[in-house]
Order: sequence, then structure tokens, then C-alpha cells
Amino acid sequence: MSILNLWLKGSAEEMKSPDGSWRVVEDVTFHQSWAELEKLLEGGKAKAIGVSNFSVKTLEELSTTAKVVPAVNQVELHPYLVQEGLREYCDDKGIILAAYAPSGYDSVRNNPIIVELAEKYKVSPNQITMAWHIARNVIIVPKSKNEERQKENINVRLPALEAEDVARISKLDRNQRLCNAADEYGQVYGWSIERLGW
Repeated sequence: MSILNLWLKGSAEEMKSPDGSWRVVEDVTFHQSWAELEKLLEGGKAKAIGVSNFSVKTLEELSTTAKVVPAVNQVELHPYLVQEGLREYCDDKGIILAAYAPSGYDSVRNNPIIVELAEKYKVSPNQITMAWHIARNVIIVPKSKNEERQKENINVRLPALEAEDVARISKLDRNQRLCNAADEYGQVYGWSIERLGW
């Protein structure tokens, strides 16, 4: 096996059932999976190890058994899901916070405040959301099927947002998950929102 730059561990040990629903695999905990990742790091098979979709609650739980602090926590993060408490916690613990779905899709990009700021800074709404993340010291993991946004993501010339504009965007927070919303049973990948700490 080659050396991986970063190996991420999700919060739940889940498996998709034949009916399409998700169920948690109870015989393996994320503590056990993390211990295996620590062995890969120690053995030189990974340069860094991190987590994905961990909340303050699950990071605290992990810290009770972890020998290594996660290098990264990759989470859904955008102006409608600001997660300020998680950002502050990760900053305090030296964990890099990385945002997936960083633009929040069209629902965020079409928000009047985002559109207004895009006009003010003479960039696209997508670039405004990216600049907001950078202003908050959050790494962005942009992805798009849209060719124009792909070009924007590659040819990034982001404006330096004024502090009051960063605050205006942060006030759009609705604690709304756009890609990891709970299913009809109130679960995400087999775990309840409460268990996830969301």
C-alpha cells in the first residue's frame, strides 16, 4: 500500500442494509477504528489522520481513548450551518476544520446578502462563500458539477472580506444541514442527531 497524506474516519460505523436504510455496526466502535488509524500513522502508512462529521461531543468522546489528536475534522459547513462552537473547539485543540459543501448550494448562493456582497466585491456568490470560510480560518473542499463553478474553484482570487461582512454572512446561520439532513427516523447513517452531537 502507498502512503496516504490524510486518512479520515467518519463518526459512525455504518452499513447500508439491503432495504437501503443505514444501520450502525455495533461490534466496532469509532474508538477501535481510530486506534487502527493510529497504528497506520505510527507505521508510516499515513502522514496524518483525521475525522469526518465529528461534533464537539464525539471529539470529546474520542479524546478519552485517542493517543493522537485528529489533524483534521471535515464537516458540512456553510453560511446556513456556521458551527461556530465546533470551529472554536477545533481551533483550541489544534484540529484543522475543513468544510465540505462549503458554498451551501444554490439555496445559500442565491441568498440576497450573499448576492449583494458578490456585487460589492465584484466576484461570484460562490467566491463570497469561499472568502467567508478563509476569513474564519476554515479549509474548503469545493466540488461542483457546474463547469463555471469548477473554473471559479480552480482560478481562485478571493476577496478579503471586511469584518462586518464576515459577521453578516455568519448571521445567516440556521443550523441547517443541506447534505446530511436526518432521515424520516431522525437519523443520519444510522445514528440519531442526539448521538452525533449535532
